[in-house]
Amino acid sequence: MESGRFNIVLGLVVMVASAFIGVALGQSMEQYYVSGYAQIPLWRHLASAGHTHSMPFGLINIVFGLLLARAECSSGVKKAASVLTALSLCLPLGTGLRGVTQGAPFTEIIAMVGGLSMLAACALMIRLQWCRKA
Repeated sequence: MESGRFNIVLGLVVMVASAFIGVALGQSMEQYYVSGYAQIPLWRHLASAGHTHSMPFGLINIVFGLLLARAECSSGVKKAASVLTALSLCLPLGTGLRGVTQGAPFTEIIAMVGGLSMLAACALMIRLQWCRKA
């Protein structure tokens, strides 16, 4: 956990999974263009937004994993930063689930946990980098 390897591997897995989901979404788009340009229902937009958000969130996990490897702090702080960064993936997961479940309200809580975790992880990472010895 101290090396940031968990977040690097998690980010790569999320990016690969997101790529496969994107291919599946793209292969099934034709039916929405038959009756006119972009006649896509809301649930489809939300599922697509989950896919779109998961790519940069996976990349953020990779970058934070690399930064954690260089951070000069206790292993507890590194573990907290790693867990918060991993939990940030709840945002695209909640968004995608909201689309797949066609608007189920419980998914908003999942997405909110992800967003708040991302904010907390960014604040913690700023603190870790700011206090770094020269």
